[in-house]
Amino acid sequence: MPSKEIFVLGEGDKEIIDFLEKVRAANGLRVQLGKDVFSVTISSESVSDKGREYLTKGGRVSE
Repeated sequence: MPSKEIFVLGEGDKEIIDFLEKVRAANGLRVQLGKDVFSVTISSESVSDKGREYLTKGGRVSE
């Protein structure tokens, strides 16, 4: 399960933003750091209006 922690990037984070854009454009990358090789993938999160209502108000969402 992915971390629930969110890092908010701003204008000063140009290098990491560029890296994330490269990962998205390539649909994933393999990155070597020393002897270690990492597989990096990226996906967008989205919450539907019904899901947002459920998360913010609680209770069941009628269909």
